[in-house]
Amino acid sequence: MPMGEKVSLGFAFVEFGSQKMAEQAQKRTNGYKLDKTHIFDVVLYNELSRLLDVPDDYVEPPEPPLKRSVDNMSWLSDATGRDQFVLRFDLETVVNWCDSSVGPVVEYDGAREKAGGKHWCELYVQWSPRGSYLTTFHRPGIALWGGAEFGKQARLAHAEVKSVAFSPCERYLLTCNFRQGDPAAIIIWDVREARALRSFELTFNALTGQPIQFQWSHDGQYIARMAKDKAGGDVIQIYELPTMNLLEKKSLRAQGVRDFLWSPKDNTLAYWAPEIENTPAGVKLVSIPSRETIREKNLFNVHECRLSWQSDGDYLSVKVTRHTKSKKTQYNNFELFRMRDNLIPVEMLDIKDRVQAMAWEPGGDRFAVVHGDGGTPSVSFYTMKGTPPGAKPGSKQELLLLKTLEQRQCSHLYWSPSGGHIVLSGQGDYNGALEFYDVDALLEKGVTSDHYRCNYVEWDPSGRIVATAVTQPFDGAFYKFQMDNGYKLHTFQGEDFFEKQTEKFYQFMWRPRPPSLLDADAKKKVIKNLRKYERKFERADKEKAKRRHLLSMRTQWDLRDEHRQLLADRKAEFDALKAERVRLRDGFDEDDDSNYVITETYLEEVLDEKEIIIHSL
Repeated sequence: MPMGEKVSLGFAFVEFGSQKMAEQAQKRTNGYKLDKTHIFDVVLYNELSRLLDVPDDYVEPPEPPLKRSVDNMSWLSDATGRDQFVLRFDLETVVNWCDSSVGPVVEYDGAREKAGGKHWCELYVQWSPRGSYLTTFHRPGIALWGGAEFGKQARLAHAEVKSVAFSPCERYLLTCNFRQGDPAAIIIWDVREARALRSFELTFNALTGQPIQFQWSHDGQYIARMAKDKAGGDVIQIYELPTMNLLEKKSLRAQGVRDFLWSPKDNTLAYWAPEIENTPAGVKLVSIPSRETIREKNLFNVHECRLSWQSDGDYLSVKVTRHTKSKKTQYNNFELFRMRDNLIPVEMLDIKDRVQAMAWEPGGDRFAVVHGDGGTPSVSFYTMKGTPPGAKPGSKQELLLLKTLEQRQCSHLYWSPSGGHIVLSGQGDYNGALEFYDVDALLEKGVTSDHYRCNYVEWDPSGRIVATAVTQPFDGAFYKFQMDNGYKLHTFQGEDFFEKQTEKFYQFMWRPRPPSLLDADAKKKVIKNLRKYERKFERADKEKAKRRHLLSMRTQWDLRDEHRQLLADRKAEFDALKAERVRLRDGFDEDDDSNYVITETYLEEVLDEKEIIIHSL
């Protein structure tokens, strides 16, 4: 380190044992914030030599050729507003348009890759959160595809990747191969530059033995995971993007943290911790980056908690499984946080039955709960903006039970992305029972259907179509139910309009849509003029039906004309060979009636005989 009279000259030379060690050190320390006013600028020595050789006179480089960017959102301009989905079965990967009138229409099936003697995908596929990219898994790594022709956008080398997680903004990507002891089991990538930002070794939860996963913040500005500090204390490590440095160079202390969840709309962390010595269990809400605790709720006799955010971050649900003092009996209740109200009030909902599932309505104030101990549980619907009977107009809104559906074959809940409708799905022992229920109408029973052995249900982004499927694991070569593999498409009203069975069926995934550009006022305007839009689309549907009918008739006419032409051709061939037939038969003409003795025979048969006695007068 060269020194001046009292201080250093501001730079130093560091020698490493190998080139690889020097390159790793440069990647990890370049751009590191030493404090608020000092940032490390680290370069390799050979780069320093190149910089010293730069001439003093600037020479403008030639302008690079124009490279047209790929429009990864081109599919949104479909004239009829159709959605896409991808199928993964056997060795095939196929992207389809979904058209409720004619069924799936193939958009791309990997034709380029097949022409080159390759498969488009070796393992699984996954869409990015806004539908810009399709990720295909391969043994050496993953590939990202996009654009109208599904061209390759990037290739990221990470062997045996089992899981990927895009940031909500799609700028960054996490890949994980779940290899123990691999210092690069987890890699954070910059998607646009196809560049690795930082790698991590896989860590495991000491209580469950499961790998500890990273979680993205709603804007992709942060990524966090649970960890232990040097003293063995519980912390949440929060890294800033794109530097991938710890936020303010320190972790967030969270004593006893068992689980945490980012808000889907704000940089707010919610986490819970069990009772530790004299400290009660509790739930904390922490604002990032200030680390300010904006709400805290103490809980007692806690066995387990499960966090669930409403899609707009307006409400947080904490399902608390409690035990009695003897710890022999357990019961449930929900702690419901109103995030947009002053001081974040909390309401409590007690449910004595065992809770099997809970789901918030997207963008709404309602939620559904599956509860019950028997083979046919109940499904209850609640609202956070209820007004009790007899309450004065403008009175405080509160938690209110809307409806309870008794004895339902239901184990899973799937709300429509548009809200208002929900699918009650009975998987496992219920063998694929389905009920399409209108929550706005609150009827006694919805439209029932079924898909035998169904283990996958997903709404399309528009909330118009529901897909159900029977899938098998990729490594389940001898999966015993693969004869039932396949998928069905249903309207939101529960009508089946397409079904296909496919052995070795692995995945069905709708292509997500980006957030709507319409604000709340624009959406209200659309709803207000809904009848006008309905008439417009009804006319379009009639025109499509008419075109399909004409196309079908034209096909039948073509077949008729083809058949008539075939008959005429065969008759002409037959007539042309008449002279040859007569010669071969020694002058006998089979078409001349004079060569035949014609005998006419009449046969009468009594079909019915009935006798009626008529009395004389």
